[in-house]
Amino acid sequence: MISYFSLVREIEKMKRKKLSVLILCDKFINSASTINDHINALMDSRHNVFAIHCREKIPDFVHFDWFDVVIIHYTIIVSSCNYLPLETSERIKKFNGLKACFIQDEYRFVNKTVDALKNLGIHVLFTCVRLDEIEKVYPRSALPDLRTVSVLTGYVPEKLKTAKVLSYEDREIDVSYRGRALPFWLGELGQEKINIAKKFKRDAESWGLKVDIDYREEARIYHEAWIKFLINSKACLGVESGASVFDFSGEVERNVCRHLQQNPDDTFENVKNLYFVDLEGKIKLNQISPRCFEAACLRTLMILYEGEYSGILIPWRHYVPLKKDHSNMKEVISVIRNKKRAKSIISKAYQEVALNPAFSYSSLTNIFDATLEQEFEKNKIIPSRIFRVILNVVICFANCYIRVFCLCRKIYSAFFGFSAKQYNFCKKLCMRIFVEKGLKIICSDKRIKD
Repeated sequence: MISYFSLVREIEKMKRKKLSVLILCDKFINSASTINDHINALMDSRHNVFAIHCREKIPDFVHFDWFDVVIIHYTIIVSSCNYLPLETSERIKKFNGLKACFIQDEYRFVNKTVDALKNLGIHVLFTCVRLDEIEKVYPRSALPDLRTVSVLTGYVPEKLKTAKVLSYEDREIDVSYRGRALPFWLGELGQEKINIAKKFKRDAESWGLKVDIDYREEARIYHEAWIKFLINSKACLGVESGASVFDFSGEVERNVCRHLQQNPDDTFENVKNLYFVDLEGKIKLNQISPRCFEAACLRTLMILYEGEYSGILIPWRHYVPLKKDHSNMKEVISVIRNKKRAKSIISKAYQEVALNPAFSYSSLTNIFDATLEQEFEKNKIIPSRIFRVILNVVICFANCYIRVFCLCRKIYSAFFGFSAKQYNFCKKLCMRIFVEKGLKIICSDKRIKD
């Protein structure tokens, strides 16, 4: 005869094979494709993963004790109460399960971020900082129990690998680019986004190139329009992602902003010499941009400033290196006009980068799963048993209810002609019933669509 305690132990073993994971994120409608792809990659986990928008108050019926793991996504700034309300912070702090956090743009308010991670009791940090630089940003002395896992800012979107593209000859634009004017206090790396646009656009006229280059905010392109833009371009410009100045206290940002309010026409070099010349390049955050993966997938030749690109891209094999003073423009132009050479570089980038499983979003999913499993076991975290049993029962009832509804829909459709519109209405009605019963998380659509 099986005792109650034996049964509970068996349930625990079964449940540990699949963890219940809650992701706190900022799911806004016009978010960039890379954000949606990143969240969806986490939701493709082999574990039971649910995402909830948390810029506003999380409903009271969502109990954190239902879950084994709580994840704070990088769309939420952990050190800002505008992104993570104080009430939510307190709930995370009191949560007894495994707590993890993804962070990007780690060069800003570093001290506040470290304090927030310590206060929330974060166990695992998925960071974009290089392994050899992590100690400078997240020192062991301040976060002794924190495990850091290095990840990329983005990965290869699965849907772009098989996208239909135009041949090199049929593309109307010779060179394209969309960037953004970044503030001075991000350092020289941030200014490269503007420099490459200004200099290449100026030189392109003398070479007779047809270009579409812009860095104004109103000229930015998103989602399908961006994909079509790249497909219609023979080549695209690019620089490394990140920043070359880490502002630990926020003092650099405040000083630079105050200075530019009084001297709006001052140059970057002068501002750098005044406020952050000693900080320039002390911590390296040079990374490959997700746009490089998109260009590789869509067979668009990459013309990039010389750099490391996370050790993934090799110059003259995967991209055409452009010197930062643009002194090799003649050599770059010759590759654009040499179809055979351009196609060879494009092909290698597609085969060795875009199709490389190590750079796919499934790779991020595997890293995510393996890390959670290791840390969950290492920390011997045992969630509230009663909530685990309740959640298990609720999921069973929810699944049964949905299956019965689908069966009734088929029967009704066969006899009375159930239209797609009527079906969607009934589906939404069922969803609403579950929401009102406090089961919104379980019944919500899993993936985020662009």
